[in-house]
Amino acid sequence: MTSSLSFLIVAALMTLSLPTFAQTGLEGFSSGRYEVRKPKVSNKGRQPASEGEAGAVVTDSDGLKVRTLKASELAAEEKTRKEEEQKKLEEEKKQEAEKVDAVPVPKEIEVVEVQEPTISEQAESLFSSKAEKIYDFYREQIHPDDIRNNRVEIDLTPVVSYTESQSNYSFRDYQSFFNALKIKSNVWFTPLIGVSGQIMFSLAADVDSLAADKSRIPAKYEFVDLGVNFRKFFGVSRKSSSVEFSVLYSDNKMTVPSDNTSRARLKSQGIGAGLKARIPTSANYSWVVGGTFFPRLQHTESATGAAISSGSPEESIRIGLDLGGEWKFTREGQMIWNLGLSTERNVFDGTAGLPDPSTGATPSNVSVTNSLYMFSLGYRWGH
Repeated sequence: MTSSLSFLIVAALMTLSLPTFAQTGLEGFSSGRYEVRKPKVSNKGRQPASEGEAGAVVTDSDGLKVRTLKASELAAEEKTRKEEEQKKLEEEKKQEAEKVDAVPVPKEIEVVEVQEPTISEQAESLFSSKAEKIYDFYREQIHPDDIRNNRVEIDLTPVVSYTESQSNYSFRDYQSFFNALKIKSNVWFTPLIGVSGQIMFSLAADVDSLAADKSRIPAKYEFVDLGVNFRKFFGVSRKSSSVEFSVLYSDNKMTVPSDNTSRARLKSQGIGAGLKARIPTSANYSWVVGGTFFPRLQHTESATGAAISSGSPEESIRIGLDLGGEWKFTREGQMIWNLGLSTERNVFDGTAGLPDPSTGATPSNVSVTNSLYMFSLGYRWGH
């Protein structure tokens, strides 16, 4: 009974003192001296685990987060992915290359260059039954308008000429201007082997005399050349260049009246060689350049009204140069032009037969240089 009463008294006292304690206990918090504050979280200056790295979330197939990747890990994975793609691409290329290599490649077609029959083969055909075979080649390989298809050619050419003879002996010192006509023929046994003949003769020519009245003396010039010709073409095209080599025989004459006392009759003859190059610039025009060389000529003087003699012939030589061109209408018709220079030198030994009319002295070791200049324009027929 007593213990029950004591408990009631204590409970009543605690009830009465609780508001005062609550007011006194919370007074510190309400005054601001005690305050429960949440920590402030700021994103400013927040860095990932490694400075400058950005995180990436890796999820599984259900969308659940597995782990977070840093930028360095992302770069490594990207590099690995690219390497794998590159390897895969190279493997595909390798497989394609193996497939291409497996395809059989046809053998290259061998191109056989067509060769023109040589001069020796064509020379052999002249004495055998191979001549028709040679011409079959040209019918098949050469253009119908190619000049190699001509077997006969004839040139008819008017010429303007000037000759000047310079010597220390007055009987051999003179000048002459004249017109001439040149006729030439080529006969080709094969397209590369043939013979030729040429004659040029003056028209109404004359030379100056030694008379006091400076009269003129009628003169006649004749130039004859015979040749065996060999040609070489550099190709089968009708625009192919060619070279022609000739073995020549020459016989040149100057004839004056037998009763004149100023000039002697002259003659030079001998064997020489000729070389001519033909250079087409188109199917219709070709340049022609060449020359002749006679290393040893036999030169003679014949007396007329006076016993004119320059001495004993010792040595004679002649060199010629030619430049010209050909306009080809067809292989059967061409217009040709030529500018030529020929120089012959005669050297004599001993004393001349007569005194020099200009000096009255009789010269020894007479020498003569005779130059002939020619320009021609003519026509060629071919068949």
